[in-house]
Amino acid sequence: MGHAQAQDFAPFFVLNDLPNVIVLDGEIDFRTPLAFRRALTANPQAHTVVLNSGGGSVQAGLLVAEEVYDRGMNTIILPDFQCLSACSFVFLAGQARIAEGKLGVHQMSGSDDIEAAQLNLSDVLETLAKYGVSQEVITRMLRTKAEDMYVFTPQEVASLGITRAGKDSAQVAPSLPQAPSMVPSQPSSQQDEAKAKAFVLGLILSGSLPTNDLIQLSQNAYAESVQFYGKQITRREVLADKKQYADRWPVRVSSARPNTIRTSCNVATCRVTGIYDWQVSNPSTKKRLSGVASFDYTVDMRGSGYRVVAEEGNVIERHSR
Repeated sequence: MGHAQAQDFAPFFVLNDLPNVIVLDGEIDFRTPLAFRRALTANPQAHTVVLNSGGGSVQAGLLVAEEVYDRGMNTIILPDFQCLSACSFVFLAGQARIAEGKLGVHQMSGSDDIEAAQLNLSDVLETLAKYGVSQEVITRMLRTKAEDMYVFTPQEVASLGITRAGKDSAQVAPSLPQAPSMVPSQPSSQQDEAKAKAFVLGLILSGSLPTNDLIQLSQNAYAESVQFYGKQITRREVLADKKQYADRWPVRVSSARPNTIRTSCNVATCRVTGIYDWQVSNPSTKKRLSGVASFDYTVDMRGSGYRVVAEEGNVIERHSR
């Protein structure tokens, strides 16, 4: 690639010898989305983006990622390349994805303002969910400090669904169509446990969403009848309880501790337990609380859509500011 003639739309390059490929090589900043559009205009037949970036602006990375997603483009990290931080959003937006180099994620850096944190988290959660990113990938990102970097191992790239096949992938990476075979087969019980765990982690993280989004997600996540903190109540009553809490605490951030999570399944249901950290605040009353709590969900795994049939939990620590 270093010897190929190329047009420069820094940090992007359009390779004349590979007309279907655009290369990102450098930091992502506020100019990057416009540079990407220019590269696409010069090379409208491009279907693949090769990535080599240490990251940069989260918002700029999300804009480039949305362009990749909307166009159904493929993304690749070559063996000696890296795609870290904001670059990971671009990679995960790919219709086909292959990570032979380093893929790294971490928390977003910035203000300690809880409201800003909630808005940024909501953007990222919504975007990654749309891209079909597994909850375990998101959890690793949220549990890694901004000053650190979580680099996925080759085993994780396979087992967490980071690599996936898609259209035109064979033209750039012939090995990509065989990528699904990299995922080790698991007994159905282990698959159910992994799916239930991801489902519950999504529920924990969804507690950070704005009220309307939280209620809409909960509408689809709970069964018609739920054993809810010791009482058998209807889904409507569950939603009313959650709305009352969300109205009392408009700003909420929650994140599970992965090493505390335990999952067990039988024929029909899975039980997922663990501990999570939480913060809530109400700007109008200027009240803030934070702490640690346990969670205990039972999920009905039958059918195409999983449903919570029981929810329990206790506050372990509570702090006011």
